[in-house]
Amino acid sequence: MKLRRLRTLDQVHARRHATPKAQLETRLDRAVAKQLQRRDDSRRLQTWAMHVKNRDRWMDRKTGVKVLRTIALDPLRAEAHHIEPKGNQDTRYDSRNGLCLSFATHTAVEAGVYRIEGTKFFRKNGARYIDGRAPVIFVRT
Repeated sequence: MKLRRLRTLDQVHARRHATPKAQLETRLDRAVAKQLQRRDDSRRLQTWAMHVKNRDRWMDRKTGVKVLRTIALDPLRAEAHHIEPKGNQDTRYDSRNGLCLSFATHTAVEAGVYRIEGTKFFRKNGARYIDGRAPVIFVRT
């Protein structure tokens, strides 16, 4: 009875047992793919930041002061802030999730001195997020 269930040599050899080495992804392939993914992410974030700053007319959303386009550590340097953290892939590149802030204000928000509260919200994939296009409230914590 058990002998009938045994496979023949032809049946055993007809089935592939492993992936040929030439078809396996190498460490270099993975590294190159990861580097390309990081570059694409960086470009998309730069586009997102420029869209947010242009939408807010290069004004700090907390103080209303005109911010500067510079790489120097100036307190008035323009920065785009994610309301919902960048780690959330649903809103990472959504301009509704951004505010234009000065370097000083952005540092204060990141340090937890201020909390951002929304007046309008948007939904994405069933979750509710603060809409950065509408007025927001900065609450001192």
